[in-house]
Parts: sequence; C-alpha cells; structure tokens
Amino acid sequence: MTLVQGVDYSVVNPEQKWKILRSQSRFAFWAFWISTGVIMQGFDIVAGGQLAALPAFREQFGTLQPDGSHLIPAYYLSAWNSIAPACEIVATFIFAPMLEKFGRKPGILAASIISVAGIAIGIMFTIAPLWIGETCRPELRGFFLCFFNTSIVFGQFAIVVVSKGSSGIDGKWQWWLPVVAMYIFPLILTVVWPFFPESPYWLVRQNRTTDAKNALRRAYGFKGADSAFYDIEVLRMEEEIRITTELQGGVAAKRNTILGVNVSAEAECFRGINRKRTLTAIFAASAQQMIGATFVIGYATYFLELIGITNYFNASVALYVVMLIASMAAFPLTEIFGRRVLLVWPQFVLCFMLLMIGIMGCVPNQVQAGYGIVAFIYLWAIIYQLSIGATGFVLASEIATMRLRGATQGLITITNACWGLIMQFTVPYMINPDAGNLGGKVGFIFLGTGLIAAIGGWYLYPETKGISFEKLDELYSLKVAPRHFKKLSREAGIGHIRDSPQQVEAEVIANKTDKEHVEHSSV
Repeated sequence: MTLVQGVDYSVVNPEQKWKILRSQSRFAFWAFWISTGVIMQGFDIVAGGQLAALPAFREQFGTLQPDGSHLIPAYYLSAWNSIAPACEIVATFIFAPMLEKFGRKPGILAASIISVAGIAIGIMFTIAPLWIGETCRPELRGFFLCFFNTSIVFGQFAIVVVSKGSSGIDGKWQWWLPVVAMYIFPLILTVVWPFFPESPYWLVRQNRTTDAKNALRRAYGFKGADSAFYDIEVLRMEEEIRITTELQGGVAAKRNTILGVNVSAEAECFRGINRKRTLTAIFAASAQQMIGATFVIGYATYFLELIGITNYFNASVALYVVMLIASMAAFPLTEIFGRRVLLVWPQFVLCFMLLMIGIMGCVPNQVQAGYGIVAFIYLWAIIYQLSIGATGFVLASEIATMRLRGATQGLITITNACWGLIMQFTVPYMINPDAGNLGGKVGFIFLGTGLIAAIGGWYLYPETKGISFEKLDELYSLKVAPRHFKKLSREAGIGHIRDSPQQVEAEVIANKTDKEHVEHSSV
C-alpha cells in the first residue's frame, strides 16, 4: 500500500474524503478558476432584469407612460433576454462535439474570445463541470462540482451589486457600467489560460499517458514521494475506461463526422442503457427552470419593483447575499447527506413556496401581500440553492458514463439553454404591466411545472455519493431502479458482481435475513 500524504489513493473510500480535502488546495484553485467562466453565465441570466430596473435604461429604451414614468415593453424585454440562450444553443451545437476531438482546454479560450466579442456562448457551462468531474477524486466530486453553481450565483450577485452601485449615477453610465463589468471574467480566463492543465482523463483516452501524468502534476502539485499519486490516478482512469467499454459491449459507436469532428456520441447518448442516464442528467438540469429559477432569480429586482416594494435594489442585494451563502453551504452538504436527499423532498417544499406566492398574489391588498411574497421568495431561494440549484448540477455531471460525458454535458447545456430561451421569452409577458401583469399569481404557473419536476425526480434521481463511475455503469447496466442505488451498492457490494437486478435484490434480502437471524439467536 502506497500512502500519499497519509491517504491510500489506490482505493475509492468515501470515509477518507475530508482527509483528502486537506491536500487539495492546488486542485481547488483550478476548480475555482475554471468555474469563473460560468460567472459570465450568471451575469447573463440576471442582466435583463437588472437593467430593466434601472431608470436610465428605461428612459433610453422604454416608452413614456401616462404617469410620466418609462416602461420597457414586454416584447422588447422578452426579445432582448432571449438572445443569450439562443446564442448558447447554437454555439453548443457547434463547439461541444469538438471537445472530444480537440480536448477541453481549447474550448475555454474559444469561450473567452467569443464572450469578449459580445456573445455569451455558454460553452463554459459544458466545460467547467466536465473538467472537474473528470479530474477530481471520486470522494470529492460533489464538493468541487458545487463550485459550478456557486460561480453562477456569484455572477448574479456581482451584477446586482454593480447595478445597485450604478443606480446612483445619472446618465447613460447608470446602465453602461453593468454592461462593461461583464468583460472582467473573460479577461481572468484568458490571462491564466496558458497555465491550465488539460483534462487528464481525456489525455488517457487519447493514449497520452505521459501527458496525463503531467496534467495531473500541474493540477495537484504533489512532489517527491507523493508523486506516486499520478501513477495511481492514471491506473484508476484506465480501469474506468476499461470497465465502461466492457459494459457498453466493447462496440465503438459508428463514426459520423462533420468537418472532421465525430458527432456520433450525441446519438449514442440515446441508445440502449445510455438513454435513461442521459434523460436523467437532462431532467436534473431542466428541473431548475421548471421549478421557477428564471422567475425568482432572473427577474427578482424588476419583479420586486413591479409589486411595489420600496428599496427594491436593497431587497434584491440581500436576496443574492442569502443565495450566495446558501450555495456555499451546499459544498459540504452534498457529501454529508448525498444527492438524492437534497434533491427529491426539497423540490416538493419549493412547490409549496410557489403555491404560497400564488395565493399571496390573489390577496386584494397587494401592498401588504407584497411583503409576504418577498418572504416566500427568500425562503424559496434558500431552499433552492441548498438543493436543486447546487445538487442538480452535481448529479447531472456525475450521471453520464465517462466515455459519453462530454456529449452528455453538451446536451445538458443545450437543454438548459432551451428552457432558458422559453422562460426568458415568456416571463416578461407574465409579469410586465403592459402584458399579463400577474404579480404573485405567476407562482401558480411554476407550481404546475415544478410538480412535474418533483414527481419525475422521485423516480429518476439516484444516489451517487461515494459510488465510483464504474459502479454507476454497472448499476445502470443491471437496470436497478435509481432510487435503490444507495441501498444495493452498500448492501450487495455491487462493485464486485455482474448479477441481474433480481439476484442483487435477492442477495440484499438474504443478507438482511441472515443479520436478523444472528440478532435473534444472540438474544
């Protein structure tokens, strides 16, 4: 047994996760750095609602109302906010297949350049969780994948703070300042990019073992006797690739190429046992939009103004502070409680919050009801960030088989962007005074879609905490019900068997019977 800083890395042992975490400072830096690319995504999600709440922006682009104020028409707000997710869909179709051919690192530079040009393509939405999930030790996948959601929330928080600060400026710089601030994070990505390590897992798949070890060395920084870690990690990745290939039947997908890039992986994501995994990953990311993320998060400041909340910018800043703290709290909780616990029941609680927001929207005295709506929005935001907001991305990133992870992550990005396009297009028509003017009653709409997300999650979401990628492959190949993953992997030693689901469950029952018999005999 070879110990690296007191840890035996030759086995995947969830019980040593916190000991491993103490030696992950270099990797934590790279996980945080690659996640800064997603801060741009957070900016884009909230930008429309923030700018619409700035008086100078409304005067520049809005229409004069009888009371002397200015209003951005719903069709303008809808069309403008739909541009970013529409560009994201197109760009992901173009760039995601290239990640398998050219690697993860070139895509980061492409994302930075195109974002600086003024188009937020969202390719970092694909690359960030992909690189972290491939490079991270299995024991800490959930912990580091939470960087992804926290970066999005930080981007939202940042533009809210900038907008609050610029609201006191007269003239066009009141809304120009938040726009210019968007260029900071692409700059950070570009400056550090030359030193960033390529995904070692991708390099191993390309049979570039030496390069993979060098990438791991740059990612983790272990030296001297601890360098044995790199050999251990490469062997682990090679074993995962071997088992995945074995469980997939050892048949390579038919190569369909466009401009020299193999795009057949996207089709393979929906073949055989891969179909359920792909749909689960997509559903986990889509559930965030179905349960009202765009409404509550994307238009919070503007919505608070519409329902008559005084000091709506201060209330909005406080809301994003709460969400940022909650998203950071999810880091340890995903590893303590697991994914399924933080996903399934909290979604039903979120639906209850949406129901209460809808009821408050029906109260005749909307001035008093507005504060009740704010209270439930705050509660919704806290629970959301502790559950589906953070853990949904974790599960979606873990669930795909390793060989198809890049393609699956691209499909997740496209689906999420499609939902974003739908929501960004429709929410202004729901809440704007010149359109639906629903106020709090919009909660009823997201209650309906949220219940679909909650019920679907009960049947689709597995527990992946502490389960290696090869064990996940095996559980899905055995067609075990996802909600039983944790029980069967723990009680039947699923990593060492190739039985049918019925045999697995029979062994679990037998183990329980033996245990009960021993306990009864001892009594």
